[in-house]
Amino acid sequence: MKKIFTFNPASYAKEFAEKGFVFIPKGVTEEFHQYMVKQAENYQQSKVLKDFALGNKQQSLFEFPENNNALNQLFEMVSGVTGIDSKRLVLSERHIKSYEPDANPNPLAHKDRYASEISVGLSIHVPKGSKLILYPYDHIEVNPFNSAAGLRASFSPDQLPEEYLTTARKVEYTDSPRDVLVFRGSAVWHLRSNPANTMNLYLKFNSFNCDPIGEDPTTAVTRKRTLEALTMSDDVLLNLTPMVGRRVDYVHRQYTRQWDEVLGVVLWGESHFTIDMQEFAALKAMDGKRNVRAVISQMNGSLNQTECLNKIRRLAARGVVDLIPALD
Repeated sequence: MKKIFTFNPASYAKEFAEKGFVFIPKGVTEEFHQYMVKQAENYQQSKVLKDFALGNKQQSLFEFPENNNALNQLFEMVSGVTGIDSKRLVLSERHIKSYEPDANPNPLAHKDRYASEISVGLSIHVPKGSKLILYPYDHIEVNPFNSAAGLRASFSPDQLPEEYLTTARKVEYTDSPRDVLVFRGSAVWHLRSNPANTMNLYLKFNSFNCDPIGEDPTTAVTRKRTLEALTMSDDVLLNLTPMVGRRVDYVHRQYTRQWDEVLGVVLWGESHFTIDMQEFAALKAMDGKRNVRAVISQMNGSLNQTECLNKIRRLAARGVVDLIPALD
């Protein structure tokens, strides 16, 4: 398989910069579309992700072709359209989504998880009458939770989007197989109307090293390199770039009923891991540009360099921090 896409991503960069979304008819090659069709048919029964089933929509994990540069092609496409440096992109989700024959024709709108800074939809099979609906101009606050359900559960009844979306500006697309949609998934309310028997591949990306559910094939490599870095000398460690770990779901302050405060980090699917104020300051300073030396200069208190490095090592050993070579 040589090519995934039929278009020049740069030709859509201006439109995306102006609107925050682009729709590209027949943007996928026939060869890659057939690959998606075959995988959807083969895996829909055997590799359904039960934890990600949503009502009458099933999801299965998409597998990239072996010995192929498909992931690099995806990063280059997203980079070309959005302007995000491809070296900073992380894939946070790769799901084939299939709607049951009895799917609700009028589903509720949702926003994708926080890690879905950029969402890419590739249409596999779309029955007549099904449409993609976006609300890209109004109420575009980013979903702070790593699930669509988490955002909805956070609202009181008077804050639910169903009422205010009735007056929001919307965009509708009657898509067909091989079409491509690129949009800001965590910020834009969206839905598929009349979704029964529809199948799509959804790929989610971000530029801030976030892969909570561990679906980027390079995440395991990043973790391995971080653990290897912990065996290196302080001089080597000081020049690496620390980033908030890919599997970090959120950082929080927890209070007891007597208002005692506890700082903590939660990795996806795991329990609270307590951190102190110096470690909190270090995490806030990790912007993907500062090296370890620069980050520890931002840590509060009277710790010396060795003590600060020990804290960075502790966070990295737990998976709270990734240690990577400096990005250009």
